[in-house]
Amino acid sequence: MLIAALPAGARAQASPYIPLDHPLLPLAEYLINRGDIEDPSPMIRPFRRSDLLRVITDAKLDTATAPGRVALTLTRAFTDRSEDAWWRVAPRAGVEAFSWGRRDPLRPAGSGGARPYVDATFEGRFGPLVLATRPAWENRLKLDPDWRGRDIQQTKSAAYRFIEGYISAQFKWARLFYGQMPRNWGPAEVDGLGIAGYAYPRSDIGFDVMLHDLQLNVVGTEISSMTDSSGAAIHRYFVAHRLNLRVKHNLNLAIWETGVLAGKNGSFDPYFRNPLVLMSFPLQFGLADNRNTIIGGDFEWRPRRGLLIQAQAMIDDMLRHKADPNGTGEPSHPGRFAGSLAVAGRLGGRAMWRGTFQLVNSLAYQTIKQEERFIDNGLGIGPSFVDYYKAALSVSVPVGNRWLVAPELALLRQGQGTIDAPFPSGQAYADTPELFIGTVETTRRLGVKATGSYRGVSLQGSTGLNLLRNADHVPGRNDHRFEAHLLLSIGADFRGALK
Repeated sequence: MLIAALPAGARAQASPYIPLDHPLLPLAEYLINRGDIEDPSPMIRPFRRSDLLRVITDAKLDTATAPGRVALTLTRAFTDRSEDAWWRVAPRAGVEAFSWGRRDPLRPAGSGGARPYVDATFEGRFGPLVLATRPAWENRLKLDPDWRGRDIQQTKSAAYRFIEGYISAQFKWARLFYGQMPRNWGPAEVDGLGIAGYAYPRSDIGFDVMLHDLQLNVVGTEISSMTDSSGAAIHRYFVAHRLNLRVKHNLNLAIWETGVLAGKNGSFDPYFRNPLVLMSFPLQFGLADNRNTIIGGDFEWRPRRGLLIQAQAMIDDMLRHKADPNGTGEPSHPGRFAGSLAVAGRLGGRAMWRGTFQLVNSLAYQTIKQEERFIDNGLGIGPSFVDYYKAALSVSVPVGNRWLVAPELALLRQGQGTIDAPFPSGQAYADTPELFIGTVETTRRLGVKATGSYRGVSLQGSTGLNLLRNADHVPGRNDHRFEAHLLLSIGADFRGALK
């Protein structure tokens, strides 16, 4: 039996986005990586529920196969009401248990414990408009060193935030967005080099042109201010734009640019917001160089149905072997760059394998002017960590068509460079290695992830053993650390039509 096609009108309707932490999203990525369905939004996450349903319908998977049964589960979970106007409320509650407060399993930090967890999704569609918000009582945050709100919210153990909250106007070829939700530009489940899903989301304004063979994505926002030596506020703004071209049915190429604009009396200047010019050349506007920009590119190729290759690279500054011959006084210095690679494919008729590699060099996302770094509230807008390379290999197997289990091997080599460290000057700048400042900590991890949902019960968890050499960057110190993170919850789903 083949999965039934969606009604033709449903394909053009506005639809909410699937959050990056949705327990069923890994099942969708499983189908994409195997080549069972097309990627509905190449190297851009999140995508809409309707986009996922469209590619599932187009694939015509046989529900007698494991991928077909997984696709049927996703179709049932993400199909919205057919009316033009509807509402949805989905509360859930459970417990979150963790050995470390930080979410990164390879860089554990913060205290562990078990905390209650409650959130509630409120969604509505009104013709071309979608409204969505998800407040959460997420007490783990008080133990997460990456969450800046822990010192502001005065309660001892309770923490609250909005995981999503946005309004989106969606039309046939264009979408407008205002609000916040986690985003990732790059291979799925790998920190995007321009925009990453690791940082807690900020409110932004987005604009997308979405054709089958061409996509233009624009995001802009004001980010956290800084102060100068006199205490005056320095206003800071971030913008990203990306152009993706589907060269062939199995090949996507994209170029993108991100920038941070900063100044005491600065504003979100129109030239900085223009998505059709490169911010990296401010002289075209007769303007001083008061911004930091990064240029990057994406590559996604499926040489055959069961194999997917994705790559991403960015450059902030070129390596200079000799002092600037033009007399500007710029010394020789290391470059600032990063790159990612993900390769995935089928493993028999049921499983999927995936390998990833990412390198971020020692001074990436930093610059001489502290206010122009790619940091918001202390976290990277792209990756939050620098001076490392990381490799991972996993095998994913669906269980009961609603759960995904993925054993994983991972290797992390982390230098002592940090994204918020003082930028070196003089000879220290020239002597800084492009990779691995100081003592390198090596982490080898053997772990397993499990995620899924059935009849309102959701599970998202990972557990593993980390073996460390030069632990905490102390030469000769070896250690092993058990790392686990489990979120178990039960929820309900209420829906209705609006007149």
